[in-house]
Amino acid sequence: MENARKLEPEDAAGAGEASVAIAWLKAAFPEIACSLTPDKDMQFPSAFWAEGSADVEACLAYQSRFGAGMDDKLRAAHLIAFYSHQFSLAAAAIYLCSGRVADVAGLRFEHYARPLRAGAAEAGRFHFCMRLIEVSGSDPEDADECFHDLFVAHLKPVIALLKRHCGLSLRAQWRLAADSLAGVFLEIGRRRGTEAEAIAQALAIVKRSGSPLSCEALCYETIEATAADGKELSRTYRMRGGCCLYYRTDGGSYCDSCVLLEPDARRERLRAHLLETANDKTG
Repeated sequence: MENARKLEPEDAAGAGEASVAIAWLKAAFPEIACSLTPDKDMQFPSAFWAEGSADVEACLAYQSRFGAGMDDKLRAAHLIAFYSHQFSLAAAAIYLCSGRVADVAGLRFEHYARPLRAGAAEAGRFHFCMRLIEVSGSDPEDADECFHDLFVAHLKPVIALLKRHCGLSLRAQWRLAADSLAGVFLEIGRRRGTEAEAIAQALAIVKRSGSPLSCEALCYETIEATAADGKELSRTYRMRGGCCLYYRTDGGSYCDSCVLLEPDARRERLRAHLLETANDKTG
């Protein structure tokens, strides 16, 4: 990461833009918390993800709420998918909304009231304190490289810890992390009306030669369908390169975009999802 150096938020020229990005993130994705200034009870990532950390045990135990009969590998798969998804939201929102690259300076796992249609439910989320990074070089590829390197550097000790603690392979975890990053870029781009640009940036990051994120199966695909009223529908989906192992839980099944499904089966599932979503909006 020779092309990056830390900037203190109060000295960074883009701190204002990053704050606007974080405000957008808070409104769009309440399941994640993010700030530029640390709270007193936040920990450095190295301390949070340390061997024997009570925080790690609490995060692994939290994953059991998503499926019955989970073993250590399943909890690890869900935790790395859960964590990398939330980490991707924090980093990608700042990057796509402000053009700034950010790294994690502080971290906390917290409980909050998650808003639902039927009210609110207690849930868990990560709260990230992000620090801005200055990228040396004006080429957009320099920023993509910097984002990639910081993303990988942050997750590397987390993935190594979960491998030692739970036995889930490094490769399986990196694929889940790449899926999370690619999915988050797509979702943020869709909500901001910059879907094509966000997809291009995601591919520039996750498909870097020699990267642990690189996976041939991970891709984007546009699914088309015709609604009952004759309206033509189209939506781009992220096709997974990894598997969260949810199908191995008691009563579990495959995700609609799971890499273990045959391509045509995935397309049929996603086409049904597209039609269902359209019906929900018109119903």
